[in-house]
Amino acid sequence: MASQPTSPLAVGQVLEITFATFTPRITIRSERQLTVEIIAGDNIGFSDTVEYEAVAVRDGLVILSWQEHIGSTIVHVLDLTSCKTYTAVTPAKGGLMRLTGRINMKSEA
Repeated sequence: MASQPTSPLAVGQVLEITFATFTPRITIRSERQLTVEIIAGDNIGFSDTVEYEAVAVRDGLVILSWQEHIGSTIVHVLDLTSCKTYTAVTPAKGGLMRLTGRINMKSEA
């Protein structure tokens, strides 16, 4: 059996994603843990630190997913080459959100 692959996202990497109604900041804390913070728009002030999975599909294309402690599930298809994300969210309260956003890559402050 193959060993656990390392995350294609670097520890300390920060992604700010601008969606139409809100902006999350995702900080990679380790190969298994990230912190997501809503820094603008709907649900501003929300923050959670969770375990995640990131899979490199090919160079510049990563699938990033996690489940928040409140029960919401998030799946991002990160196109790091074009700085776009295609995202699906199943909120804890139910439903399905499909979003497209712009990625701004930063390093941890």
